[in-house]
Amino acid sequence: MQVYIEYVVLNNLVINVLVLVLALRFCRWKIDKIAVFFASAIGTVYAVFLPLADFLGIFAFKIVLSAVMVAIVTGKCALKKYASVYAVFLALTFALGGITTGMQNVFGFDTDTNASLVPFFVGIGGLVLVCAEKLLYKYIVLARRKHLYVSEIEIAANGKTVKCKAYFDSGNKLYYRNKPTVIVDKSVALEFYGKDGYENIQNDTYVGTVAGQKKVKVFPLEYLSVEGTQDKIYGVMAAVSNHIGGECKVVLHCDLQ
Repeated sequence: MQVYIEYVVLNNLVINVLVLVLALRFCRWKIDKIAVFFASAIGTVYAVFLPLADFLGIFAFKIVLSAVMVAIVTGKCALKKYASVYAVFLALTFALGGITTGMQNVFGFDTDTNASLVPFFVGIGGLVLVCAEKLLYKYIVLARRKHLYVSEIEIAANGKTVKCKAYFDSGNKLYYRNKPTVIVDKSVALEFYGKDGYENIQNDTYVGTVAGQKKVKVFPLEYLSVEGTQDKIYGVMAAVSNHIGGECKVVLHCDLQ
């Protein structure tokens, strides 16, 4: 039997990457690309030396090797979480092995030679589907979800009005003096008050952040209206934030949907 080392490397490296990526995605685990490649490379080195040493073909050795590969991509974690990724990894390994063998039989490839690149094409096809699904989710599903929660609004304060995009956040439950409080970017507050007027705002409150409680300025809105509706919402306060990024300049309150 003639063995082509480059085919062994390509087949195993791509299949290992695919199985590890799928296992992590199924378990909703963060994917570390470097760790995935390193673990896949270890599995590939094993496949290269497998024909040269009989003991490498022992089933127990394969189980240990797969456990090491999964440990590399999961890192330090709870045993239960590790076991779930490991179980999915083994299931996917057997499933892809069956798919590869089936394709070889259907298309009449010689299953006694390592010259077949069927596993490579199966792996590449799987990775392409994974990338396509990720892009589909990012640019279609998330875009649609964003459309549902982003609105054009008009807010008025200090005798001026500002139109901007706002994001509805069900987690914003901030109240100031029993009034629902939206969060506005500092640039919006400056449009209402100017630099000097902004510095003279006396009211303030505390907002919870990842760094703890932060003191922010608060001012009253004359009204707030959402595009597509005729109603104006009164009795709303606005807390100022320096860290609202992106196109949305206002985070709406959960009671204002």
